[in-house]
Amino acid sequence: MKFRFLIILQFACVHCAKAQVNSDLESISFKIDSLLAYYQENEPGVAIGLVKENQLIFERYFGLANLDYEIPIHKNTSFHVASVSKQFTAFAILLLEEEGKLSLADDIRVYLPEMHEFENTITISHLLNHTSGLKDKYNLLRLSGWTLDDVITNEQVLEIIFNQETLNFQPNEKHMYSNANYALLAEIVARVSKMSFAEFTQQRIFEPLQMNDSKFVDQKGQVVKNKSLSYFRIDSIYVEDLFNNFSVGATNLNTTITDLSKWAINYQTKRIGSQAVFDKMHTLTPLNNGENYGYANGLFINTYRGFKRLEHSGQDASYQAYLATFPELNISVMFTNINGEINGARMVYDIMDICLEVYGNDKIAIKTIPNKLTHQEPITLTPDELKPYQGHYWDEGDNYSREIKFENDTLRLITSNGKTALVPVGEHSFELDIEEYVAVSFLEEKMIITLDDGYQIVSERYTPANYNATTLDEFTGRYYSPELNAYYSFSIIGNQLVAKHTRLGEFYLEAIKKDYFIGDKGSFLKVVFIRNTSNELTGFEVSSSRAKNVSFLKIE
Repeated sequence: MKFRFLIILQFACVHCAKAQVNSDLESISFKIDSLLAYYQENEPGVAIGLVKENQLIFERYFGLANLDYEIPIHKNTSFHVASVSKQFTAFAILLLEEEGKLSLADDIRVYLPEMHEFENTITISHLLNHTSGLKDKYNLLRLSGWTLDDVITNEQVLEIIFNQETLNFQPNEKHMYSNANYALLAEIVARVSKMSFAEFTQQRIFEPLQMNDSKFVDQKGQVVKNKSLSYFRIDSIYVEDLFNNFSVGATNLNTTITDLSKWAINYQTKRIGSQAVFDKMHTLTPLNNGENYGYANGLFINTYRGFKRLEHSGQDASYQAYLATFPELNISVMFTNINGEINGARMVYDIMDICLEVYGNDKIAIKTIPNKLTHQEPITLTPDELKPYQGHYWDEGDNYSREIKFENDTLRLITSNGKTALVPVGEHSFELDIEEYVAVSFLEEKMIITLDDGYQIVSERYTPANYNATTLDEFTGRYYSPELNAYYSFSIIGNQLVAKHTRLGEFYLEAIKKDYFIGDKGSFLKVVFIRNTSNELTGFEVSSSRAKNVSFLKIE
């Protein structure tokens, strides 16, 4: 009788567990469908997957994969996942290291002798962690005259990286995301394994995991079954958003939600890759100053709502992708999007919140509340004590000017949004006269803005430029970069200096201070002209977001 009771109880428990699982999935399904209700099924769409306890427990396919033929997104639809590719590249490197075929401490020139010999060694580890200082391949391609509509081969990308003669910073001094790093890693995999990067990942990763619909696309026209296309909208019409860069390593993995789930499950099961490989993949390497920066071997490592998260997003053209794993909960969230009108980043966080509301209840989500800085008691300073702080201050990080003026016995911060009084709280310290805490201090020709969480913005005093058509004339002429094999001409339109490339058009430059200009387009964010000891112009250095101080020589 007792045995029969236990059997009945066991079946009852299983039934309750299944009922709970079904209830959880119904809740998730309802809420995700609510997110998608804002969009149309006859437009480019998304695919969503959820892995729990090493099973793909939820899938949602919405919208069209191809507008020309009205092909819906389905289980076998293949998506370009952009920078989500990087974790596969890092994994390939770690497999080779485990086999003793390379070391992360190796100088990359051992495998890539074409690279310039910089003053400090760049190691494979620096590439993996974006601490090499190498300039980003996309920024370099753009500066050299390529557009995103151009067909760009892997060989062309490698050539422009090999031609670099300067770095953004010394290796391991900073962390700056650069796609050049992962293009080089893929080439190292190819040279060490003596097969193409696409072949290596196919044999060593995709086939063992039965990721049958995954491949790295390394040439134009390569067949990808059930391939989706990306789109953006002009007025009310969708047009295809082309991505013609066929460099691998940093991008160009095509895969499905089902295959991504197999990869995510491998984080737990380790069907391929030893525990040591995964430990290394998830280990943060500090900078030279001891700071960590939250990136480890193809993955961002952080916390979200109190839970450890391994994540990476990606975007090329209007393709968007995201993969996040919460190892404590054994949950992974996968997302792909081919519609430039959909805010993929917002949708991803909504999806994660939905999942964590259901599966994160077994642990209290720890929300770290930082120690906020608070207002201090004001003091009185005389006009003579206040006036020395007047002036213009330049924020090099954000390319932004701030002005301090003395008006009506008060210092005021002047911005495009208006004027805000500075309340003295110390000899060199002030606070903005607003409800939120924003401190402003002055030290050795610098203005330091401190927010309530301690974050600081440093600006340096400068004298604004006062150029006209006559004084700008010395900057005109033709300039050449041997690193990029690119030419730019500079001329004056009105009272403004303008740079021009034959393929890219015109870049209007605004004078900030002596020999220092900022541009109106991403590849020309900052231009600083260089002079010799005789004060003659010899060239300029141009900076974009991930390519700093690219040199051009004045030739005419």
